[in-house]
Amino acid sequence: MKIKFSILLLLITGLCLAQSNQFIYEYKFKTDSLNCDKSDSENMVLQTTPKGSKFYSQVKQVYDSTMTATFKNAKATQQSHFDFTNLKQSKVSTEVIKTYPDYKRTLKRSISSNQFLIINDKKLDWKIGKEKSKVLGYDVQKATTIFHGRKWNVWFAPELPIQDGPHELCGLPGLIVKAEDSKGDHQFTLIGTKKLVVDSDEILNKKNREIVVNEEKFRKLWADYKKDPVKDMRKISSSSDISAPISVSVSFDGKTYSQDEMLKLVEKERKEELQKNNNFLELDLYR
Repeated sequence: MKIKFSILLLLITGLCLAQSNQFIYEYKFKTDSLNCDKSDSENMVLQTTPKGSKFYSQVKQVYDSTMTATFKNAKATQQSHFDFTNLKQSKVSTEVIKTYPDYKRTLKRSISSNQFLIINDKKLDWKIGKEKSKVLGYDVQKATTIFHGRKWNVWFAPELPIQDGPHELCGLPGLIVKAEDSKGDHQFTLIGTKKLVVDSDEILNKKNREIVVNEEKFRKLWADYKKDPVKDMRKISSSSDISAPISVSVSFDGKTYSQDEMLKLVEKERKEELQKNNNFLELDLYR
């Protein structure tokens, strides 16, 4: 009940003061389809503004902010050694931006160091059922849809007048407070809320380095990446200015690696990751 009243108050004050509402979801997922007994979890944020929303990992936000600040400082001080031993890495890199009131969705996906935007303006085809229940003290109603190769069962709360939800899920007459795919591999559950004042344009901003692609192009790029997962890093390393070489070293988990050692380590880790990470939320993008 406390969560229920806090969200209602948050919505009212957000409308009056144009504040941003943060809905925090626990995301449980199984990355390896051959090892369904193992699951991971990470807290995700749905940050809504009057112009749209952004869905992202809390851990990734901290990681990206720290990395950006570190390299910006290194450029100014000509620093050549970086220690990220205590920096927690995110398990989830996906981001989704939605614009209101059309609810056009932009899925941010990364392949290696490249970031891509996949834009989708097709409305989700929802089937609203008669089944009702309670989730987190809310009267909720069940709905189903199919997108990115998965069937989704969700529960939305009509008393929360936001037609949004986790990831790309949206378009129902109420906030989606719980969502799970039919196989039980991916699940989002609302666990808390926050409010803060933000710049809507900044939240929804798309950076210049992000490349817009369609789904077919993304699938081809992913196939190329699987063949050579460190192609981009090798290209950057070989194109360095050999007239003024810089010896770079990086520390992780108490160990220090040279540039060549780091390249080999990353290649090994990425190949291992490709073997076990095969149960993507957006199944049809990786087929």
